[in-house]
Amino acid sequence: MAKKTPWGLIILGIAIFAVFVGVSLVAVAGYFVYQQFAFESQPANERTARQKFEAVARRFEGQLPLLVIEDGAPVINRHTRTRSGKPIEALHVMVWDPKDERVITLNIPFWLIRMTKGRPIRLSAGDRETTVTPELHITADDLMHYGPGLILLHKDAGGERVIVWAQ
Repeated sequence: MAKKTPWGLIILGIAIFAVFVGVSLVAVAGYFVYQQFAFESQPANERTARQKFEAVARRFEGQLPLLVIEDGAPVINRHTRTRSGKPIEALHVMVWDPKDERVITLNIPFWLIRMTKGRPIRLSAGDRETTVTPELHITADDLMHYGPGLILLHKDAGGERVIVWAQ
């Protein structure tokens, strides 16, 4: 007499395997996206923060930023020239708030910024009551036209610092 194939157990095993593979793929994709954002918050006094900002700013010596702060709002710098047609891989943001004594860095992959489909990019830190980071009203197309380089370099009267660059 022939043995019956337990189809129910086979189908259950395949379903469990498929769920396991799916969860693994989602975990790997989540880790990859998390690593691309690379959010960091480090304690820093005024001297260390200044050194970090100066180290980044030195890479762009002689360049004018794409955005300047006028009347408390970022506007496109009229004197900035378009850079080379190199593609942008990521937008990097570094912020220092003297009250918190922390340097916060954030890397945003450019593929994510392109998903805004022409809408302005709005980056801000803190709540609406603080003015640590001005909001950037610039599109991915503006950034691609401008190319890699310094986007914003600002020091507030209260000591807050912000530097944004495209790489």
